[in-house]
Amino acid sequence: MNLIKEKKWAIIFSLFAMFLWGSAIPLIKLTYIHANILPKDSGGKILIAGIRFFMAGILTFIYFFIFNKGKVEKDKINFKFIIILASIQTMFQYMFYYIGLSNTLGSLAAVIQASNAFIIVVISVIFISDEKFTKRKALALIIGTIGILITNAKGAEGLHFKFTGEGFILIATTLNALAAVLIRKYGRRQNPFILTGTQFLLGATPLIVIGALTHKSNVNFDFTLFLLLSYGAFISATGFTIWTSILQEHSSSEFGIYKLFIPIFGTILSVIFLGEELTINIVLGLIFVFIGALVLNRKI
Repeated sequence: MNLIKEKKWAIIFSLFAMFLWGSAIPLIKLTYIHANILPKDSGGKILIAGIRFFMAGILTFIYFFIFNKGKVEKDKINFKFIIILASIQTMFQYMFYYIGLSNTLGSLAAVIQASNAFIIVVISVIFISDEKFTKRKALALIIGTIGILITNAKGAEGLHFKFTGEGFILIATTLNALAAVLIRKYGRRQNPFILTGTQFLLGATPLIVIGALTHKSNVNFDFTLFLLLSYGAFISATGFTIWTSILQEHSSSEFGIYKLFIPIFGTILSVIFLGEELTINIVLGLIFVFIGALVLNRKI
């Protein structure tokens, strides 16, 4: 992970992580369909989320044994912080996200997720003393968010607010932003593989238990579902390990702008895999997001 210390490589890896997370949007919808999860079955959705992130925890520890070069001393592992992160970033975030995504339009969810960059900046300024809210950051975030709004303008035709839909997505987005800032403040000296893998396993376990006890669907467990969940695990293990490493080395408010790419990638991949229409709005949205990223990283 030494490459991530260089800003150029940190940006490249950030975009790769955002691409992975963007691919989760169509993946989750396809998983619901294949697994035969009923629309109102919250327990089934929570169960699927729990299995995915438990598998991600195992995969992250496989990464640890393959790629980790330094020695990890047990007395330096902050288990209290890992438990807090597991609760916020895995258990509660994805409980709200998996239920919310099934109760709202994908385009509206993408717009709400785009607010993650704003929330990270605000929380960073509150919790981290050396994080400053500058005019450049504000301008970049505004430009990038305009791009997201343009991309999803079609969704505004059916704009509405449902607490278990848009409300849950907003809660999940806020929890994700809070976790990013906490990693920057308290997780800088933690091994990213240990931090990510352990919090996945701890956060996923209660999701599996809750889902197993409350699901109503006759879940279609087969090899195809295993492959879908395996890719979901790869997304999480790889994306979060990269993202944790980046936040340990760089400003959470500055790199938070790259979260704006998640709905962009998600929209493009939905066009490819779900057959959705590629519109001029998507192209214009991409342009605005790239401009926003350039403004943020312009050296003054």
